[in-house]
Amino acid sequence: MLTRMIEIHQEFWRFNADRDPKVRELVARQQLRLIGEVARIVATIMIPVSLYMIVNLYLHASTPFLAAGLFGLAVVAFISVRNFHRQKHRSFDYAHFDASLRMLCVESVIVSLAISLCITFPLAFGQIPFSPASVILALGSIVVGGFTYGSIPRAQTCAIGVLTLSLAISFFAVGGIGGLEPVALLLFFAAALDSIYRMCFFNFVKRHIYAAQQKEAAETVKLLLNDYAEQSADWLWETDSSNRIVRASERFATAAGRSIDDLNGTPITDLFGEGEARQLLLRMIGEGRPVRDLELPIKVRGEDHWWRISCRTMTATSRAAKALRGAATDITSEKAANDQIDRLAHYDNLTGLPNRASFNRSMERALTRLDDGESLALLYVDVDRFKAINDTMGHSAGDRVLQAVGSRLKEAIGVEDIASRLSGDEFAVCLRAVAAGQNVADLSRDIASKVCAPLSVDGHNVSIGISIGIALSRDPGDTAEDLLQRADIALYRSKENGRGQLTVFRPEMLQALQDRRAMELDLQTALKCKQFELLYQPLIDIETEQTIGYEALVRWNHPTRGIILPNEFIAVAETTGTIVQLGEWVIRTALQELRNWPHHLSVAVNLSPAQMGSPNLLPTIIHGLAAAGVEAHRLEMEITENVILSQDHANIDLLNKIRSLGVRFALDDFGTGYSSLNYLRSFPFDKIKIDRCFVEEIVSRKDCQAIVRAVADLASSLGMVTTAEGIECEQQLAQVKRAGCKQVQGHLFSKAIPAHEIEGRIVRPPSKYPSLDHIIRPSNAEDSLQERKIG
Repeated sequence: MLTRMIEIHQEFWRFNADRDPKVRELVARQQLRLIGEVARIVATIMIPVSLYMIVNLYLHASTPFLAAGLFGLAVVAFISVRNFHRQKHRSFDYAHFDASLRMLCVESVIVSLAISLCITFPLAFGQIPFSPASVILALGSIVVGGFTYGSIPRAQTCAIGVLTLSLAISFFAVGGIGGLEPVALLLFFAAALDSIYRMCFFNFVKRHIYAAQQKEAAETVKLLLNDYAEQSADWLWETDSSNRIVRASERFATAAGRSIDDLNGTPITDLFGEGEARQLLLRMIGEGRPVRDLELPIKVRGEDHWWRISCRTMTATSRAAKALRGAATDITSEKAANDQIDRLAHYDNLTGLPNRASFNRSMERALTRLDDGESLALLYVDVDRFKAINDTMGHSAGDRVLQAVGSRLKEAIGVEDIASRLSGDEFAVCLRAVAAGQNVADLSRDIASKVCAPLSVDGHNVSIGISIGIALSRDPGDTAEDLLQRADIALYRSKENGRGQLTVFRPEMLQALQDRRAMELDLQTALKCKQFELLYQPLIDIETEQTIGYEALVRWNHPTRGIILPNEFIAVAETTGTIVQLGEWVIRTALQELRNWPHHLSVAVNLSPAQMGSPNLLPTIIHGLAAAGVEAHRLEMEITENVILSQDHANIDLLNKIRSLGVRFALDDFGTGYSSLNYLRSFPFDKIKIDRCFVEEIVSRKDCQAIVRAVADLASSLGMVTTAEGIECEQQLAQVKRAGCKQVQGHLFSKAIPAHEIEGRIVRPPSKYPSLDHIIRPSNAEDSLQERKIG
């Protein structure tokens, strides 16, 4: 017990020392308030006690003690009335709390002494009898005195201490040495009483602090709710047990586009449009389940809006009738943004058609719904020469062309069919449920005719052309990716056939594609494994019928497929870029062979357009000539119209640099492409080679004879030599000779032969790099003209 009292005192003083000013003020106000409230109670208690003491003193005490007792009772009554008056008029001032505290401590001593004048002093001097009633009265004065000042611990201790000391003196005076035992007990219980009062005061303080904290928290919550209601995008709402809106706020009414009177009494579910979300809200409210972030459509002033609401029941009297409280927010803008994001994820932003991912999903669903005897047709559509439209008319015009193509595709297909923009200028069309025997090619031609109708863009007529690849589902295991791959292969074949074509996929196309890819892989190792070799076809002078040079023709000795001719792999090499390394190898190898031939012979090497973009072309020619130690005029480069088709100044500059070395140039396959006499002005060729397609029918067709004659006359006028390719018989030879051609090639004279079969060949050891002085072509005009005539 004593230990607990000590702990209470320690806790009280620690609490008192740690209090901040706000807490101290709060406790002080409550202390002062409680003093006034207790004064009323004490005054009520003192009325019967005072009467008893007056009668007792009157009957037993002498006049001085009676007067002192009456004076003490008057003092106690005066102070009690004064404190009650202060509490009633709230005249306690916290600003002078310390002064008030000291005054109350003095009051507690004065009251205790006044009570002692009435009880303990008369008892000590034998003025009243030492009876149980007098002892009880004395002890009660200690209890009431401590209670009176219980909210002021120091004043309480003063009151208990003064009363206990005076009573102890009385006990000792009456009992002498025998009174020491009750005095000891009195002191012990007085100390215990003081500790109990202090513990009560400590709980009193904690209770009021907790109440203040609760009040402050409530005010904070109220402030936050008011701020939330004023500043937040959300608004609060409440319904009665019938789910009808009550106490609608101004913000709620504004958001709903209605008046407050119109909202109050309206069922909350009636605000929202019909649909699954509204039915879910009704079901969850009926089941008493909380609603969290439910999105619902609503009409606000005739416009479509979306709200997100959350709510829960506020009573639990029954499951059928529960009041609701919740919050709502307008998410119309957020919903529109999310819908736009979702649209961008599934649809093409330019044309509005489904994108590749959405198209694939639709095709997969369509494949699973096919009935027996039905198939699905996929059309892979590519806009022909779309890059030219972008380059000449601008990207905005190109976008409008794509939009027109997408719109026309959508209009040309059936309701159940799907059109999609896959990427760039590539589109796809899925024709669902094509019946057996239905001609898909005819359907595709009809779609193409509608898409390719004339189009006006920015006042200019634009001609739209498309190429189409078609794939049909053949077995239940087909997937959307399988069909896209097949249609893409068919589209590639359409482009190979000259664009504007329509091609239906066949299995052999896939095999051809696989063979091509296998060839691409094999080409990467062919050079490293030295699988290429050069054969040489002789070039004959018609007048002398002597060999004056050879054209280098490359062959691929494939380890499994045998000899592969250039027309099978050159296009693949150009696509993969291998043609650059292959071309460099051909130049170096041909020049090394040329050094072993008689000096009057030359070698002709074909130059691919892809090689023109290589920075190694000029160094390869220079180093090849130096390594072989041959004159530059003995090397002839054959180029096609494609090399200078774009009038690229960089290409022309490179050709002029090579020609400045003394290397001669021949225009190959003249007349087969977009032939233009302007090519002959852009670069000074030494030779024009007439393609074999004119020579093959020169005997039977006069137009071929006229073309060959015109080219020969043109070349002669420009100081160029004319070579006819593909001579197979004497009649063809006679015709080209009559037309004026100077040189010929063909199987009539010889097939392409390996280098070791060339007549007059001399085997020499590899030479070191000599000086390049003898390689440079003479700048003398007569020498140049002579070289041209000799060819």
